[in-house]
Amino acid sequence: MTRQPSPSLRPAFLAICGAGGKITKLVQGTAASESASKMVTYDDGGNASPSSGSGVLSRLFSTHHKTIGLQYLWLALASVLVGMVLSALLRLHATWPDRAIPFLASIETTPERFAAMRLLHGSLMVFFVLTAAPQLGFGNYLLPLQIGAEEMAFPSLNRLSLWMTVGSLVGMTASFFLPLPNGINLWLASAALFSLAALFSALNFAVTTIDLRAKGMTLPRMPVTVWAWFLNAILSMLIFSVLLAGCAAVLSDRLLGSNFFSSASFLAAQPQNLVRQGSLPILWQRLFWYFAQAEVYVAMLPCFGIVTHLIATFSRKPVWKERLVVLALCAVGLVGFCVWGYHMFATGMNPYAPLVFSVLASSLGIPAAFLLASWLGTLWNGRVQLNTSMLFAIGFISLFIAGGLSGMFLARHDLARAAVSEEFVIGHFHLVMGVAATFAILAALFFWFPKLFGTRLNEGLGKLHFWMTFAGVYGIFMPLHWVGLLTQSHVLGEAQRAAIASAGASIRTFVTLATVFTVSAQTLFVINFLYSLLRRRQAEENNPWRATTLEWSVASPAPEKNFEDVPPLVYRGAYEFHGDSDLDFVPQHLALELPAGKAH
Repeated sequence: MTRQPSPSLRPAFLAICGAGGKITKLVQGTAASESASKMVTYDDGGNASPSSGSGVLSRLFSTHHKTIGLQYLWLALASVLVGMVLSALLRLHATWPDRAIPFLASIETTPERFAAMRLLHGSLMVFFVLTAAPQLGFGNYLLPLQIGAEEMAFPSLNRLSLWMTVGSLVGMTASFFLPLPNGINLWLASAALFSLAALFSALNFAVTTIDLRAKGMTLPRMPVTVWAWFLNAILSMLIFSVLLAGCAAVLSDRLLGSNFFSSASFLAAQPQNLVRQGSLPILWQRLFWYFAQAEVYVAMLPCFGIVTHLIATFSRKPVWKERLVVLALCAVGLVGFCVWGYHMFATGMNPYAPLVFSVLASSLGIPAAFLLASWLGTLWNGRVQLNTSMLFAIGFISLFIAGGLSGMFLARHDLARAAVSEEFVIGHFHLVMGVAATFAILAALFFWFPKLFGTRLNEGLGKLHFWMTFAGVYGIFMPLHWVGLLTQSHVLGEAQRAAIASAGASIRTFVTLATVFTVSAQTLFVINFLYSLLRRRQAEENNPWRATTLEWSVASPAPEKNFEDVPPLVYRGAYEFHGDSDLDFVPQHLALELPAGKAH
């Protein structure tokens, strides 16, 4: 059904669409008389213009969603660069443990310090890159624009969440340089602070999506990215509350003398047949894995939405089976929340529990298969544009498949316990979450860079960076799977074990060199990023990718007021592509004006 514009609408404008000069009339649906009813706003004192002052402090402590989104992205960029350098140092030390690293010679070389460096690397990448960039960075900047809102529901809470996240980053980084007991306490406090900030942000995202959508932006018309951010917010509220409680309980035991995780109290409360000599309390493990396993999907859900959005845009086709994609995203969040016992097979659980968690973990392949089928179906017979953003999106699909295949083996608890070691798990985890999610973040950055900064990243440097990174990450994490299998060679003879150990050492050396190569390749991205910003020139057009969603209906870079206080009227879904001409798309905010008598 086509909506007819009322006489009070702004004047229509014409766009030449299709070959042969065919003219299609498009109408901007923005009735001023309805503007007051299109959007609900929450004035908590933070809705004032963020640029009432133009100083540095006014920008740092702005409540404007675009400023906060950019600050999250800058924080994530700094964290990923430090995290990658740490990963290279960890690989160098693992390959040549007796060699001193010159500029780290003053750091104590003990197993505890090595473990602390691994913890810092993981904390930076999981909390401040994989959680912050796709959800808090791009989500804060783009969610109001994509649903036709002027601001997030709670701007001041948004600012508070940002600075709590910054405080958490400072605390986790400082904990590495403190003595071990004090460092653990500071890390736990910082993790609790991040969890509280994530809860506030998740609440903000959920309320914004539910209440602040423009008129006509029904649930089926929301872009897949909005669905992903919304579902991720719900999942975040469930799991970060558990991590917050767990960190608070551990800190209470360490600082206040409470007994939340007392070994004696735990063992005394267990049935005799479930208590083994040497058992330790598993309550903390339950709380931690309740969060940690679902955190994988907190990092991946926004990436699924971003990749789906980019595949459709650069294939010039609607998302194949879009509603099934949304249902698959829901299933990933739901099932991913229920597999927390997947890592606890050896902790005295009910003997039938491993089977249940193994089945649940394997069942995640069903929604994942739906997502993969949708991506491939969208690409099929599409007019694919292989720019850098699309290359990173396709790279994400490749890494997701490779990591998912190894996950099928790990879902079998008997095989995982008997046949693989830590390296296999590291290879799987990084392929399916760490590197794949980073590819999705880079794809999003290349795509939305004109909207963020008003210019494009260099395509030549971007493609070179992609191919070097793509080759490098496969050179790192696929061999780690082999090393993980080689280490379980105790069933072989002495001579075979010696040959395998020699092969394993060679593979580890290759992995280390590939790590150094991949980390070095990121200098291309840094050069591209800084060069594009410093030699910034206005993009030739506001919508360089010919995309359909609402953020491209405003100027690039996005203006301070998203829609000039007149929210758009949404007429259709987010992926209306057709025809073979350059103007093969119909934006969400434009209504086709049909001849009299044909509208119904």
